[in-house]
Amino acid sequence: MRNTLLALILFGALATTPSVSAAAQDEQQDAAGVVMSEMVRISESEMALKQSVIVDADLEQTWAFFTEPSQVMRWMAPVADVDLRTGGTIRTHYDSCASIGDANTIELTIVNFVPQHLLTLQSNLDTAREAEWMNEEIYARRENLYNVIEFTPLDRDRTQITSWGLGYGDGPTWQTMFDFFIRGNEWSFGQLNRAIAGEEVWPDCAN
Repeated sequence: MRNTLLALILFGALATTPSVSAAAQDEQQDAAGVVMSEMVRISESEMALKQSVIVDADLEQTWAFFTEPSQVMRWMAPVADVDLRTGGTIRTHYDSCASIGDANTIELTIVNFVPQHLLTLQSNLDTAREAEWMNEEIYARRENLYNVIEFTPLDRDRTQITSWGLGYGDGPTWQTMFDFFIRGNEWSFGQLNRAIAGEEVWPDCAN
């Protein structure tokens, strides 16, 4: 499955099972690599999707994994370019032999950012018009969908990443999208944790 964390805005909705005790949940939240997610009601008709994970990396390194091309290419996609400025872009391609600008290049707009603290992104959902989770209601609200990512240092060697998906509606027309991104976001954070551990997660170009 392709990385959907930054390719199409983060939509995490991993429900905590009722059988898990509060103490067990606290223990999970403190464990590196464990994704904790919840749906948060913002208003009667609007939901926010919150997903957080702790990584075994300091704040500077964690920020670099989202904003420096050499680090983005270690987990997000094998080909990447980052123009870190308000109105800039994160552009990626999943083909190791491709170049940025080739067909199927994915582009995210950097709406704003605070260095090593906050990154706000917006995806062009026109490229996902035919996705299985897309419908007319979601498409009509595409300009209101944002991903706000917070970076919080926990100690010298650990950082908490909290991602807020904002602008989402409520009801059954959104559920297929939520279900799809549960799997995608788990995979994306897994890629990040593997990269932090020093693994090579993308193959080199075979040509």
